Amino acid sequence: MLNKQDIVSSLRLMDIKAGDTLLLHSSLTSIGGVEGGADTVIDAFLEAIGTEGTLVMSTLTGWAKPFDADTTPSAVGYLSERFRQREGVLRSLHPVHSVAAYGKNAKYITEDHDKAPTGCGEGTPYLKIAELGGKALLLGVDMDRNTTMHSMEEAINALYLHELDIPAPTYIEGYANKKFTLRKFPPGHRDFLAMTPILRKKELMIEGKIGNAVVKVIDVRGMFETGRKLLEKDPLLFICDNENCNSCHWSRKLYDGTPIDFARYKKHACCDPTCEICVVEG
Repeated sequence: MLNKQDIVSSLRLMDIKAGDTLLLHSSLTSIGGVEGGADTVIDAFLEAIGTEGTLVMSTLTGWAKPFDADTTPSAVGYLSERFRQREGVLRSLHPVHSVAAYGKNAKYITEDHDKAPTGCGEGTPYLKIAELGGKALLLGVDMDRNTTMHSMEEAINALYLHELDIPAPTYIEGYANKKFTLRKFPPGHRDFLAMTPILRKKELMIEGKIGNAVVKVIDVRGMFETGRKLLEKDPLLFICDNENCNSCHWSRKLYDGTPIDFARYKKHACCDPTCEICVVEG
């Protein structure tokens, strides 16, 4: 069983220090036994970054129902949901890509997310964290859970980004009779694990463990700038080569300009027109 000090000590070994702005993506169960559970983990992170630091967690959500910042739960793990519910924690306003934050820069990071044109691009918490010299920490999860990867795709206007109309969030006046358009929405599969060896080579990532959980600590600004430049040269960098992957197949077709046979996708019998995996409409 780990205690709070065990976790703090592990964070120190991975260069998490007082004053850090830290974006945490997590799987609580990956750690193993922790005395006090989720609250102990949160307390350990807050102790490690101190009163001058800021802890941020993605609180991503679906869109079947109107998003409400106070009541819509995080869909990305119990730790983020427990953190969201804490007194003094602020949550940004976006119907899919919201974050929760606590600490010195929490207000700056969360404010005006609703005014940003997209969920992960300019003016959003993800690029504010990069601007602040923040770090992303993947706790028991891998690069495919690193939301800032979508910021790179937005920066190059990737052709496979989608527009999707969803129920309007409750922070919009008269929301019940309105729709909200997600712009540059990142649908389907991406091979973000391809970024891991690049980050190692550039020395932009520290790896370690907390309990049983493998941990990656990433320089967000360095990752964003490196990934953006690579995507400008090869916009299909994160599109996989698996011929059975419908969304990546569709993405490649958008770039090579050849006609798309929508019958290929229909045979899978998905009947959800907003399915982010199927992506396509024919």
